[in-house]
Amino acid sequence: MRRRIPLAAKLGVSFVLVILLAVALVYSLTAWSIARQFSEYSREKQTALAEQLAEQLAHYRSANGTWDGIIPTLLQREVYIPVGEYGIEGSDWMVDVPFILIEANGVVITTNILDWAREQQLLRDLGPNESIVLSQQELMEDFSDGIPIVVNGQREGVLVVRDADVMGPSEQVFLSAVSRSALIGGGIAIALALFLSTVLIVQILRPLRALSRATESLAEGDMPEQVRLKTHDELGQLGDSFNHMLESLRVSETVRQTMTADIAHELRTPVTIIQGTLEAILDGIYEASEESIVPIYEETLHLGRLIDDLRDLALAEAGELRLEKAPVDLPELVQQVAETAFLSREHAPNLHLDLPASLPKVPLDSKRFRQVIANLLSNAIRYTPQDRDVYIRARRLNGDVELTVEDTGPGIDREDLPHLFERFYRADPARGRSAGSGLGLAIVKQWVEAHGGTIEAGNRTTGGARFTMRLPLS
Repeated sequence: MRRRIPLAAKLGVSFVLVILLAVALVYSLTAWSIARQFSEYSREKQTALAEQLAEQLAHYRSANGTWDGIIPTLLQREVYIPVGEYGIEGSDWMVDVPFILIEANGVVITTNILDWAREQQLLRDLGPNESIVLSQQELMEDFSDGIPIVVNGQREGVLVVRDADVMGPSEQVFLSAVSRSALIGGGIAIALALFLSTVLIVQILRPLRALSRATESLAEGDMPEQVRLKTHDELGQLGDSFNHMLESLRVSETVRQTMTADIAHELRTPVTIIQGTLEAILDGIYEASEESIVPIYEETLHLGRLIDDLRDLALAEAGELRLEKAPVDLPELVQQVAETAFLSREHAPNLHLDLPASLPKVPLDSKRFRQVIANLLSNAIRYTPQDRDVYIRARRLNGDVELTVEDTGPGIDREDLPHLFERFYRADPARGRSAGSGLGLAIVKQWVEAHGGTIEAGNRTTGGARFTMRLPLS
């Protein structure tokens, strides 16, 4: 079995690697940028010093007419270093810029680049006190690279400046201080980022662990309490969805239990009647006459209707209900069903039909939809007094046909409206089997939706219930 790596470890390692890489990249780019900018600054500073030195050299040449005495006067200074009771005297260059001062005839007057001077003396086999004289080619290269020293319009020499390969102590101290500051800042950034990452990981894992515990409890067959998450992001939305799922499962479980009890009750009553009547006939209490057998037959019919209704509901909810659709004249179909329903009732209310003959034909399964209208009219007749009215209206609305069945009875209580189309739901639990099996409106809703339509229940403003169906024409 593969070892499972906790999500906290994965997130922690990922955050640490990202933080370290980001800080290292920022530090490297910062150090490179500072070093490059400092190098450019040093080069510009060196160029400025060289130009200033060239001006001073030109002024000295103009004032003295010769280069003699230029070194102690302008380029070097006396240095005394005390050592105990004694001291060391010497000279030091006043200019930090590496330079070579060359006369116009190619004679090197002086240079502070000692390695270059020794190299030239060795190449030319010169003594320590002999002057270095450049060739014409070398002189032309230096003249092109150096700063010319011009006096009264005549070139008297050239100052060749070389790049300093080694940084001075001040430059090294500056760059070291910058690098140290960058490292300290990077360390602070790493610590702060790790702290914020830890807080973020905790905020992510806390709701996930709560959801995990709830799902484990659900998988074991227990119905957990709702998960309370204090976040308002995607995790909070996930928690709301989980709570909605829990509520749906609770409702489904309640509906299942209620439906099971209702089915058992609906089956028990006719079975009890059949069983009791048959036992009475067998015991000789009742004679096997038409009068005693008719109730048994009626109860078997009721059982058959109940079983058929349950089967049709199951097929409709599973999307397997077969409809034999054909263009149907809806006003004619409604009028036939209405006349049959009202003529069969001895004390039926008044019927009012508003069915325009110009309505287009609607693709319907006439057998199924006939039962839809019959169920709605049965409810309307049952709850409407004899001296009141029932209205059936139809009209075309955009690409649909709207069919409305209204009564003038007591209407539907507000708390009953959301559950009206549920199986075995009765708005008044005191009503017995005389109020029906509780499947009529559930079947109506499933069959209307199977035709691609919708149905809504509500109340009329003047009293009574209203059922509105919308059926597509295509």
